[in-house]
Amino acid sequence: MRYATDSELWQAFKNGDRAAFTQLYNLHIEDLLSYGYRVTSDRQLIKDSIQDLFLHLWRSRQNLADTDSIKFYLYRSLRNRIVRNSEKNNHSPIDSAGLFENIIGELSFEDDLIANEQLSEQHQRLKRAIHQLPRRQQEIIQLRYYHDFGLDEIGDMMHINPQSVRNLLHRAITELRECFSA
Repeated sequence: MRYATDSELWQAFKNGDRAAFTQLYNLHIEDLLSYGYRVTSDRQLIKDSIQDLFLHLWRSRQNLADTDSIKFYLYRSLRNRIVRNSEKNNHSPIDSAGLFENIIGELSFEDDLIANEQLSEQHQRLKRAIHQLPRRQQEIIQLRYYHDFGLDEIGDMMHINPQSVRNLLHRAITELRECFSA
């Protein structure tokens, strides 16, 4: 059975419906993997954290709070698990060299379709410019513009207040504009 809304799917999952749990997993696994690669380049850490997350969800499903946005809940939970697992295993959770390619990765498919040399050049400039941003600004750009999260949601996910999100996002956009106006 396919559920029409996140709330219906979440409730069915919380009530022990295995098909709802499978649907929840199938709907979000690719996005979670993609987001995980934006937080760290350690593939095993990402896979372990996602496995931990879904195991925790199933085991504690009856005690979970209701949510209107499963995606937000899963992203925030995955980020927290990656950080926690990284600290527990003495990993470095953020690899800024690998982070850049992961943040921009989806654009390469569009470049192939468009096949416009000028657009491709601008794309490369944008990649280089984003790569020069501090890690947290890169993450905010990714969450805001690639996953359409609101500022409050990003703040909750990154454990910073919404004004800090605004400030980081503003600084990132200002720096990107400066790169393109030079």
